[in-house]
Formats: sequence, structure tokens, C-alpha cells
Amino acid sequence: MKPAGKIMESGEIYLCYLKPEQVTSQYVEWLNDKTINQYLEVRFAGPHTKESTIEFVKNMYEDPDNHLFAIMLKNGDRHIGNIKVGPVNKHHNFAEVGILIGERGVWGKGYGTAAITMATQYAFEKLNIHKLIAGFYEPNIGSRKAFEKAGYKIEGNVKQKFLHNGTYVDDLICGKINEKWKKDR
Repeated sequence: MKPAGKIMESGEIYLCYLKPEQVTSQYVEWLNDKTINQYLEVRFAGPHTKESTIEFVKNMYEDPDNHLFAIMLKNGDRHIGNIKVGPVNKHHNFAEVGILIGERGVWGKGYGTAAITMATQYAFEKLNIHKLIAGFYEPNIGSRKAFEKAGYKIEGNVKQKFLHNGTYVDDLICGKINEKWKKDR
């Protein structure tokens, strides 16, 4: 069972497991907004509805290998985005990280970096993950800066993988290793 309430907090934000009852029409709007989702593969699965989003969140919440967190502003307990760790590969002890800051008004305030840092700490300390990996479109400067500020290093570049606005762009892969990882934990 996934823990209830805040799992990590830092500065002005905290993370908690996202539950189906937290899905709002505003969250669904983020998924359908062409500016917000321009670098997310989820844009090809739309249009998204409240029902389809609730089903996705329910599946993530019930799946022990996926950890979908709401990024919440402490002031007003306002949902501003999500960060996901998973699926967890239990054999090799790695997982992928993906992030969405849906509230445009908070872009550029460091909340992405803080959320990545907290999710990384949780994955390393509570889930005993050895390595976390993230990928992003090369033009997505915001994601690159957030991951690098959170201590991730660019490890690879898959040339011209994604078609973005009529042009093929590279997929940058970054990663972070848990230096305190213990096999027997």
C-alpha cells in the first residue's frame, strides 16, 4: 500500500501520491493543452477526458511498480503538476522519471528541480532504486535545466528520434546513480 499524505517536502512544495479522486478538470486541461504538453508523448493519446485520466491515475496508484506523485504548492494545497517514477525494473533496479508542470504561472520558479530532487531522494531511499533515467526532447531547455540542477548527467543522445513541429529532434538521455545503493536492502 502506498503511503497517504505528504511523502517529501522542500521549500514551497511537497509531493504526495496522486489518487483518482484528485483528478480535476484543470488537470485534464493540462493534458490537452498544446503548449503544456508539446514535449510529452501523452499528447498523442488524447483527447483526454476526466474519465480516461481517472482510469490512468487509478492504474498508476494500484501498480506497485509505478509511483505517480502530485506536485503540490504548500500555499493553498494547489496541484501544479506531476512527477512519475516508474515503471521500476526490479531485476536491474532502475526506473524512469517523467515530469509535467501543468500550471504555466509557476514555470521557471524551480519547482521542477525541487520535485525531481525529492522524487529522486524517495526513489533512492524508500524504493532502493540503483539508477534513475530520464529522456527529453533536445529543444526542451526547461527539462534539461531542471534535471541537471537536480544532479542528473547527460549520458546519451539519440539522434533525430522525435518529430517535433515538422523537424526531427534528438532525444537526450540523462541519469543519476544512487551512490548509497545496497543490494541486500
